[in-house]
Amino acid sequence: MSLLKKLFGSDAPKREKPEVLMELRSPACPITAIVEQDNQVAYFYLWGDEDSDFGVKACWIRNLDEAPINADLKQMEEGIPPMLIKAYCRFPQGQIPLQADDLEIVWFEEGDGAALMEKGEVIAIIPSWAGMNGFSGYARDCVGEGDYCWELKSSNILLERVRKSKEYWQLWDQEINPFQMIQPQLLQQYEDNLGKSDQYFTIDGNEWPPRGLFLKKGEIKDVFVTVGLSLLPMPVAEMYSEDPNEINRIELGLLLNAGLSQAELNLIGSWISGQASIPWKRISWLGNGHTVTFNILKRTKMTSVVLVKHLNHLPDIQLENYRDSQVNILWMVPITEKERNYIIDHGFEPFSEKLNNIGSEIFNIDRNEINLSLNQDK
Repeated sequence: MSLLKKLFGSDAPKREKPEVLMELRSPACPITAIVEQDNQVAYFYLWGDEDSDFGVKACWIRNLDEAPINADLKQMEEGIPPMLIKAYCRFPQGQIPLQADDLEIVWFEEGDGAALMEKGEVIAIIPSWAGMNGFSGYARDCVGEGDYCWELKSSNILLERVRKSKEYWQLWDQEINPFQMIQPQLLQQYEDNLGKSDQYFTIDGNEWPPRGLFLKKGEIKDVFVTVGLSLLPMPVAEMYSEDPNEINRIELGLLLNAGLSQAELNLIGSWISGQASIPWKRISWLGNGHTVTFNILKRTKMTSVVLVKHLNHLPDIQLENYRDSQVNILWMVPITEKERNYIIDHGFEPFSEKLNNIGSEIFNIDRNEINLSLNQDK
């Protein structure tokens, strides 16, 4: 083969239209995994829906023809999937085409990353942080750190994560699924700490994953707490914490002074059910100090809630870990627009001190706005 052909592929076989070998929707997020292959190269993709910020993430799997010495920039400009250059190929002469019947896609438990397996062996992984800093994903048949993938070494900790994820999804096929196991445990823990529930709502709209809402109406306070959100770890949380297992599983709670009408309680319950899917629908996460719009009760100045893990007057319910992760209740404390802007400008820490200073008024949706001066509180 001439150097000209090797460098620029001028006499290379004409690229055929890629064939989709496999396509699988994420069970949790608006993302689709796709395996495509033409006559020269195979790729693994994660495609976010058009209305998401996820975009498209692509990871090389293998060349089906002899690897070029240099990348074909012209083909890349035309949007043609590039072959991996020889310097990064474990099999520079090319490999046999993938067969759809040999393939399996395994989604991470969060639903924002996935692995591709061939005959039971992981051959490519696209984690949630792919697409950043020149990283596209891991491929078994890559050597070193190529432009379209990095080498998937046997020591890569994601391999164990793939195994655990596959195990997790298989649990949902059992006669007693994870929700049926965890629901009574959570309800018992809530009742032990908050009192016996008055109402229980199903808030999943008859779609997977199953979720519920606990409501305890009291003489002094009404309390809502979700049931089952923690079965799924939140997407991308691992990108914001050195130990994501401390923050990636949540339930949402809301405590308000008693006296709301049943119609208002129903409205709040419906609103909470909508917030329960935020992390997965938006491919995001919720944590201590985050704010969410709360504009359902027109009679109050409270237009948002701030999510709080600990405050002096909030219940401190210690939930059991699930699959090696801590389960946290994030309490939704109603706040005004001005208070929300203060959190954005100054961070949550100084505002949490102000919330502690007003004590049980945090449960009063008709309370006065907090004094936001830096030196004094009401």
